[in-house]
Amino acid sequence: MKTFPNNRLRELARATGLIQRDGGKLKADALFWSLAIGFLSGNYRTLEEFRQEYIETFGGSLSYSSFHEWFMPALCEFLREVLKRALEDLEHENDRLQGRFKQFREVFIADATVITLYQSLFETFPGYGDDHAGAKLHVVEAISSGLPAEFSITDARTHEFTQLSTGPWVENALLLFDQAYFDYRTMDLIDANGGWFLTRLKPNANPEITAELRKWRGDAISLEGKQVQDILDDLHRDVIDVDGEVEFKRRIYNGTRSRAVETFRVVGVWNDEEDRYHLYITNLPAEDYRAPDIAKLYQARWEVELLFRELKTTYGLDEINSGKPEVVEALILIGLLSLVVSRTLRELFIEIIEAQQDEESDDVEASSLLPRERWARAFGRHSDRILRRVAERLGYEPPKLVESLMNDALDPNIHRIPLLDEVQYEPFDADLA
Repeated sequence: MKTFPNNRLRELARATGLIQRDGGKLKADALFWSLAIGFLSGNYRTLEEFRQEYIETFGGSLSYSSFHEWFMPALCEFLREVLKRALEDLEHENDRLQGRFKQFREVFIADATVITLYQSLFETFPGYGDDHAGAKLHVVEAISSGLPAEFSITDARTHEFTQLSTGPWVENALLLFDQAYFDYRTMDLIDANGGWFLTRLKPNANPEITAELRKWRGDAISLEGKQVQDILDDLHRDVIDVDGEVEFKRRIYNGTRSRAVETFRVVGVWNDEEDRYHLYITNLPAEDYRAPDIAKLYQARWEVELLFRELKTTYGLDEINSGKPEVVEALILIGLLSLVVSRTLRELFIEIIEAQQDEESDDVEASSLLPRERWARAFGRHSDRILRRVAERLGYEPPKLVESLMNDALDPNIHRIPLLDEVQYEPFDADLA
C-alpha cells in the first residue's frame, strides 16, 4: 500500500476529474483496489463482476448504471496517472544486475503485443486485416523489476518503432529490441545519449565493413571494404566481429533532412541447428563483450515475452470482451496495475525471505524461490482474501450476508419483461404468428 498511498489516489481522482467531490457513493481508494486486485479473481471480467466485487468488499450500494458511468475517459486518465506515479516510485538503482549486466544502470527490453478486440471496434482499433480489431500494448520492460518502465496503447497497425523514444533515460543503460524496432537513427540517438543497444541485424541491412575486431591466424580472408551480407556464404568461422559503416537520414531540422554516416559493431555467431549465422548490431565494446557474450546477452530479450504471457494468461489481456474503447483502455491499464501490485507484494516477500536467510546463513537467491509467473498465479488464487485484508486496513466494513445476497440477486435490468409475463399478459401480435 506504500506504492499506492490513499492520499495520492484521492488527489489523482480529483485532479483527473474522476471524482468531482468528496462524500459521493464511489470512493477512489475502494474503486482502485477493487479493480487492481479484484481483476485477478478471473479472466475476462465484466463490469457487473467488478461492481459486485466493489460492493461485496467495500459495502455501500451502487447501481449497475452508476458504476458503468465511471468507465469513461476520466477513469483511464486516473488509472494512467496512478500507474505512472507507481512506476516512477519503483524506479531505482538496482544492485540485482550481475554478471554480464553488472556494468549497466539498467537493462531495458522494448517490445509489443496485440490484444484481440470485438470486431465492432475496428474503426478505433484496426487490426492487421479488414476483419480484425486489435489493440497493441507497447512496453519497455526493466529487467531488474520485470515491470514496464514505459508503455503506450495503440491500435494493432501502429508500428513498434514509432513508440520507442530515446532520451537521457537511456544513459548507462542497455536497450534490447527485436527487428521491428530496427532503425539506424534510433541506434545513433541511443549512442548519443550515453546508452547501449543490441538487436538482430535485419536481412536487408548490409553495412560496409571498415575494420575487423578479431584477428585470425594464418592466411585469413580480409573482410575490410566488403559488405556483411555478401561475405556470409564464403566464410567458415565460428564468429564474425567487425565494425560496419551505415548511412541513414537524420530527422528533419529547419525544413531539411541531412544524411549521416556512423559506425557500429556487427557480430555474427554461427548456429549449427539453423546452419547459418545469427547476426547482431550493437555499440557494446569488443574488449568487454566478446561475440559469444553478445549472443548470450540478446537471449535476455525473451524476458519480455514472459511478461506478455503473464499479462495474457494471468491478467486476462489475451482478449477483451467489450465494445467500448474507453473500457478497453481501462482494462489494459487495470491489468498493468494488477501486475505492479502483484510484483510489489512479491518484493515484500523476497525481503522477508532474505532477512530469514541472513539469520540462517542460506545463500540461495531469494528471488529464485518465488518465480514471477508462479507468484502471479498464487496471487490470483488468493486475490479475494488479499482484497478483503486491504479493505479492512482502509477501514471499510463488508456488507452483511443478507445485503450481499440481495445485491447479488437483484436484476439490474428492471424494465426487462420476464418471458412468462410476456407470454401471459402481452398483447398478441398477429404479424408475428
